[in-house]
Amino acid sequence: MADALRIGVTLPKTGRYAKNAGIVYDNTYQLWANQVNARGGILNRPIELVIYDDGSEPERAAALYERLLFEDRVDLILGPCHSDMTEAIAPLVERERRVLLQGSGSSHLIFEQGREYVFLCWSGCDFDYPRSILEWSQTLPGGQHPRRAALISLNGRIGSAVNLGAKHYAAKYGVPIVFEETLGAPPADYAGAFARARAANPDLMLVGLDHARPDDPLGSCVGAYQAAGFEGTIFWLSDNPSSHDPVELIDRAFMRTTWVPQSPLPTSQAFVRDFNAVYGRNPEYHHAGGYAVCQVLEQAVNAVGEIDHEALRQHLLGGEFNTVMGRIRFKPDGLPDVTMQLSQWVGGELRVVYPTTEATGSPVLD
Repeated sequence: MADALRIGVTLPKTGRYAKNAGIVYDNTYQLWANQVNARGGILNRPIELVIYDDGSEPERAAALYERLLFEDRVDLILGPCHSDMTEAIAPLVERERRVLLQGSGSSHLIFEQGREYVFLCWSGCDFDYPRSILEWSQTLPGGQHPRRAALISLNGRIGSAVNLGAKHYAAKYGVPIVFEETLGAPPADYAGAFARARAANPDLMLVGLDHARPDDPLGSCVGAYQAAGFEGTIFWLSDNPSSHDPVELIDRAFMRTTWVPQSPLPTSQAFVRDFNAVYGRNPEYHHAGGYAVCQVLEQAVNAVGEIDHEALRQHLLGGEFNTVMGRIRFKPDGLPDVTMQLSQWVGGELRVVYPTTEATGSPVLD
């Protein structure tokens, strides 16, 4: 039997990220490894995962990746979870010129430092969240194109990135931002901000959220939006939709969607079916992000035909990869050049409305 292809990773099996992310990525990586081994491995070598518990601590993750590279001498590495963990190991990855594919470190700040070996294998970073709503808006009939946008964002990492991305893509697609306000730490004046935005008479309302805040940012923004009395305005929220959303209040609201199990892509349907068969439940978008990482890795290694990190890096920059997140091409900075899904709540049902290749329903406009 050929020597195992050893792939190293740390995951938060304990600590603050353990309950969600640690379980998610462990489930996904194990599912993929088992599938690959059932079909003969990669380069005719069985996959062996070497997984350590980083305790949800960036410094510990960095030390453990050193161990993976220099003591365990793994052939390849996969990313940990969360942007702060990825940022902690990125200097090591760059110094040692080892390709790092990851599906959760989606802060655009990771990719603004001239790094060459870190790649994000899902449908966009936080800066790109507003891309799909503004891109989709240009497909509407001429009389329905938004002509005036308002932007409210929270001042955390994600809200700040959405603010920058919204201004970038609004300028790209010719939609002037006529009102902008950033809300600081709680207690924030949600009601006043949305009242002021309403007074600017926008036909597109963009909201950059930060889900980690203690003041229920989604519910607070939705409630303030409803109270302000907007009429005929397209309302967009930067959060991924979830079962906890106040759907009775956000009917017709649009949201960015990293991935949903309803995706009609054949790769997604196969993933959902296989995941259900093993774990008895539907995967969510972090599962899909982890699986996309594995799909890109497998396709790249098979295409290159050997474990050569420089050759892998060049192939990643020049290739196209079929994943549960759609077809991914990478930009020179390691970010994916792909449009994130745009979804809309309609009658309590979530519809993917854009891109059309991934749509599960048509958008509804008042």
